[in-house]
Amino acid sequence: MSVLDAPHRTTPARLMATVQSAGLHWAVRAGLNEAGLLTTVVTRTSQGGTVTFRVPDPAPHGRQLVSMWIDRTPSAPGTTRTPALLLLHTTPDVVRASAVLASGGRCPVRLSPVIEEFRIRFGTVPLPDEDPLTGVEIHSRLRGVRLIELWRPPRRSDRVR
Repeated sequence: MSVLDAPHRTTPARLMATVQSAGLHWAVRAGLNEAGLLTTVVTRTSQGGTVTFRVPDPAPHGRQLVSMWIDRTPSAPGTTRTPALLLLHTTPDVVRASAVLASGGRCPVRLSPVIEEFRIRFGTVPLPDEDPLTGVEIHSRLRGVRLIELWRPPRRSDRVR
């Protein structure tokens, strides 16, 4: 039997987190696919129906403590805005996380216990419409407190002419 013939371990998708906001319900499921790679799927349900997203390459790599994905589905004109959802995958040593908003406010992210077969934690939090996400603050047992800022293009007045 060659390496290519070796069977890969698969696991059925398990529910990792659920959260609700403004009439929407998100469910996060994770499992190992046929290639043995972690696959995370987010399902958003509302009165308008159900939408499912596959989160690309969800696990933190190298020295990263966290990887993040945001569901920012645009709303149809004339309808209420769809709230965004922040999904985090963190290393096992991360014990707390918060979404940092433009106002300076924080939204705590509830983290799952460490999922041993994936060696990560999962966390989700709905984000307020009126206060954009600017970063994520994490508390690691091994590396202390870290602020991971989201890159934003400079405002027009800050650009070099």
